[in-house]
Order: sequence, then structure tokens, then C-alpha cells
Amino acid sequence: MFFQPASQPEIIRSNQKDQFYVDFLRNSLADICQSFVGPRVWARWRKELDVLGEILYFGLTTVAGYQTLGEEYVNILQVDHTRRAVPSPKRRLALVLLYACSPYLLDRLLAYIPRLLESDQARAGLSPEVRQRISQCIPVLRQAVMIIQRAHIAVFYLRGVFYHVAKRLTGIQYLMVRSSLGSGSMRPSFHLLGWLSVTQLVVSLLHSLYKMQRGGADSGEAPASEAGEQRVTEEGVVTEPHLRCALCLERRRNSTATPCGHLFCWECITEWCSTKAECPLCREKFQLSRLVYLQNFDGR
Repeated sequence: MFFQPASQPEIIRSNQKDQFYVDFLRNSLADICQSFVGPRVWARWRKELDVLGEILYFGLTTVAGYQTLGEEYVNILQVDHTRRAVPSPKRRLALVLLYACSPYLLDRLLAYIPRLLESDQARAGLSPEVRQRISQCIPVLRQAVMIIQRAHIAVFYLRGVFYHVAKRLTGIQYLMVRSSLGSGSMRPSFHLLGWLSVTQLVVSLLHSLYKMQRGGADSGEAPASEAGEQRVTEEGVVTEPHLRCALCLERRRNSTATPCGHLFCWECITEWCSTKAECPLCREKFQLSRLVYLQNFDGR
């Protein structure tokens, strides 16, 4: 029996269904963690719990040799690059680890490099100019990762097959295990979406290059002064309690007020409210739209 390759609509619907259940598992883990160890510990380890949720979901399905709930929903099946056999256990394990862990590890690495550059060993072994150049490369690397992801999605809209970079690296594809329901008529719309994505990517890339070129000409000695100012902040011995975020326990950045009057970092409180719409301290219920970002407050 001949099975057709899965088209873009089926792969996208499968991914959306899987993401729904992954989010459900993540929220369940967050509730369990907050119930046993409190919101502060959860806020500290929330990214690791998100990765754990993905590993649990895909470990119990893909690694174990079963279809995910999303794949069952649209009747598609994982196959290797030959399209004649299911992927081997090692290939499935590599897929899950690349998909779940590589974004987290890359983010941790890029966040660790600035702290490493401020260590005593780096200061003794590297000149200030070299450390400054390395620190300036970090935003470029983050931008490059985002561009690669967007380019990969654009290629998927145009050609199909691989929706995630991890599947492309492992060579895992999808076959339909039922007849396709009119997906051929949708291919022109996905081709149009793909070319629009390519156009948007090229425009944003040119804009980023222009900003980098203009920023390099206007920077002068500003980056050095900003780095020195950042060191003073990070090397401070004590952060006063009224300036500390109750979630990350560090000095507040982009202070944001809840309707009950408590202050948090913007990133901390928005991530908290995305899973539980209540104040972490007093448990007052409120909607995410009621958060108030305090402009010109942190410099006081």
C-alpha cells in the first residue's frame, strides 16, 4: 500500500494539538510545584519545568514508539528518511532531546556568557576590547537564531516536509495513513504564505543590518560606559528589599504594578500571569490587561 507524504495543513494541525497538551502538562507541573514548594521556587525553575513537560509528553509518546495525540488526531505517522520504516529508538530520542532541550540550552548559554565575561578569570585573561566585542556578538547570535527559525518556517510553507528544525536534523518525516481531504487545493495558499514570509524575513534582515551599521557608527564609547554601569549594578553587594522583585529575588527591571499594588519585574509577572491570573503574594485575582508598566520608575 502506498501512503502519501503528509501536507502542510495536517502537520500544522498536529503540532497545534500537541502544543495544547504540552501546555496543559506544563500548567499542571507548575500548579504542583507551587503547591509543594511555593511560587518563588517555581519562578526560579519555571523554564526547567517547561522543558520537563515537553520531555514527559514526547517521551511517553514519540520515544516510546507511539503516535502523539496530535498525530493521531490527523492520522499521520512518523517515518525515517527512506519513508519505508518508522524511526529507530535512537533517532526518536535524538529528536525529542533536540526539540525540547536545544532551545533551553542555547538560551542558558547566551545568558551565561555575559556573566562569564565579568568574572575575574575573564578580566585577567581578556582585554576590555575583546570582552566588549564578545558581548556585542550575543544579540547578533540571538538574532541569527530567530532568522534561521523564520527561514525554516518559510521553507516549510513552500515545500512542506519539515516543520521543526529538529525533524530536519534527524530526517524524520510524516506519511498520511488515510486519504488526504482536499489538502491539494490548499497548497497554493501555503505557497503564497511562504513567499510572504520570505519577503518579511528579507525586509527585517535588511533593517537589522542597517541598524547594526548605524549603531556601530554612533556607538563610540557608549558601549563601554554602559558595560561599566551594568557591572556596578550586578556587583552591588546588597539589593534593598523595596527594590527587589519577589519572584526572581533580584533587582526589579521594568517595574510593573498589579491592581493590588505589589511590584514585580515585567517579565516575571507576565510569565506568572500566563499560567495563573493572580498576584503571587496576596492571591488577588486579576486579568493580565490590568498590569501597569511604570515608566521612568526604576531610575528613581
